[in-house]
Amino acid sequence: MENSKDIKGCLDVPDQGDATKTFEISAFFPYQTRVFYKSVSEAVAKVYIDEYDMKPYEWRALAILGKSNMLTPAQLVEESSMDKVTVSRAIASLSKRGWLRSRSNKMDGRSRIVSTSAEGQKAFANLVPKMRAVEHGILRCLDDHEAAEFKRIMQKIVDHQG
Repeated sequence: MENSKDIKGCLDVPDQGDATKTFEISAFFPYQTRVFYKSVSEAVAKVYIDEYDMKPYEWRALAILGKSNMLTPAQLVEESSMDKVTVSRAIASLSKRGWLRSRSNKMDGRSRIVSTSAEGQKAFANLVPKMRAVEHGILRCLDDHEAAEFKRIMQKIVDHQG
């Protein structure tokens, strides 16, 4: 059986002849991750939507800024895996809620430093234990070792793609 390298070189993929005959979307890893992502995202979103009618990008920005507290928009792009436009939208909407402050960056006059306001920290502090409870609910079918291994494997796949 002839082998060919996949795009990233992570796996040797055997030549499967006419793979279309045996292909099952439900067994396809990218599809499985999409189904998993949707399930997890919906569970998490319920919390921030019910509590604050937030969008996913607003929650992600608040979660990062609530912990880091002071970042430039470019740093927020890097930390969040969101693009510049989405980060800009998140900053604008969270600022409109009064949850963010913005000031000039003394190190680089072209950029701004964004941080959470007292109200933003209050919302963050309210949401974190609820989000942790959702995380616990999602992972409750795994023991501590399995949960750690699952997270390790996910990170390994992400690291290999970069």
